[in-house]
Amino acid sequence: MKKRWLVVAVMVMVGLIFAVLSQLKEPPSYAATLSDGTIVRLAKVGVGAMSYDSYPPLKAALAGYVPNRFQSRLGERTRFTFNTLSDELGLLFLFRTPADQPKRDVTQFLSRIEFVESTGFVFKVGVSGSSSSGSVMLINEGPFPRRDPMLHMRLYEKETDRLLFDLHVPNPGYKPKFDEWAPEPVPATQTVEPLTVTLKNGPANIPLEYVRDEDVEITSTDPRWTNTPPKRNFWVTDATGGKAYRLSGLSPFEPAWKLHLRFWRNESAEFSPDEVWRTKLIKLPAALTAERLKLGGVAGGVELSTNYVTSAGEVHDDGTDLTVTPGSGGNSSSNETRNGKPYTTVDSLLPFFQLSHSTLDEETELIIVVKDQDGRKLTNDRSGSTTHHTGGISSRRIQFQPTPETTEVQLEVIVNRGRTFELLVAPRKPDAVKVSP
Repeated sequence: MKKRWLVVAVMVMVGLIFAVLSQLKEPPSYAATLSDGTIVRLAKVGVGAMSYDSYPPLKAALAGYVPNRFQSRLGERTRFTFNTLSDELGLLFLFRTPADQPKRDVTQFLSRIEFVESTGFVFKVGVSGSSSSGSVMLINEGPFPRRDPMLHMRLYEKETDRLLFDLHVPNPGYKPKFDEWAPEPVPATQTVEPLTVTLKNGPANIPLEYVRDEDVEITSTDPRWTNTPPKRNFWVTDATGGKAYRLSGLSPFEPAWKLHLRFWRNESAEFSPDEVWRTKLIKLPAALTAERLKLGGVAGGVELSTNYVTSAGEVHDDGTDLTVTPGSGGNSSSNETRNGKPYTTVDSLLPFFQLSHSTLDEETELIIVVKDQDGRKLTNDRSGSTTHHTGGISSRRIQFQPTPETTEVQLEVIVNRGRTFELLVAPRKPDAVKVSP
């Protein structure tokens, strides 16, 4: 008798759980229909580490008590975790077909995003990238206003530039109080050995979006920095955490911006021997062959090594055997585990060195060159190399183009450490900035 009552109680309890769950709906979201009929929903807006669950909290908690064989009766569930950089906003989208089924293989669908500050200034953000998994897409963009408790967003469709969303949502980056910065007078001078930089004109007096050569004066106690014009980069930040790579990217209504100027020696500049690492001259691999190398060293405090050099083709490496087969005519790579060992496959249109190095800080760049036996440069593959990061080690594929005369090749790596300057400056005057209607 007791057993029968126990079964009845369990059945009643399960019935009550399903009754409660049937009354719970997904968290509210904002929906729009794309030109091809796809339904896109803005499911979550946030910063930092975030998670999304299409089940509301109570339903998600109770779902854990439902036996696995009954889980399908609870309805479709979408769960996602993601992270954004501190200066970016994360926008999570869900995609459905016109028949209200999950749409797979989603692609970028926005032309631009506008964040409208309460001052009237518009942060116009071009959508540069996104990541997707199944019917879910995450877009990270910035900068955006943080002093307003409600965030006004306008999102436009790719190709048509049609307004899809015009929303006011709680601002995940809002704080009731931020630090207040005060600008320094211009000209302003700062020294970071061996460079001294003088900012002659601040953003308030620069008519363009970028810092010009005539706005900055550079001197150095080390002529290697000034014999050739140094390379440079700049960006601006504000006290709220905003970051932009153009002078019109942040609100001009901020009391001050911090201008970050970073300089590196030109690639043709002189570098000391302890900043340069070179392999010996190595015989150019014949077609569909590779040579295992165990060459390494340290330059500028960066640990460097090259594990092999190979001809064009599809390269298979399990750490012991290294083989090359005809490639598929593309440039791709994959990493997996076979028999408990890492297994790498790389498809390359050109011969390449496999280069590994320790993690670099933001101020350090590598100038990577492949030369032939006569010192002729076969490539300068710094930005074009493919990079993978695992366990504090970066691995790069350094492709090069041999000439008919090439018989031997040599890999050269220069560690180019930069210098960074930070100056508090007055923003562009608000009356010189276009604001929203």
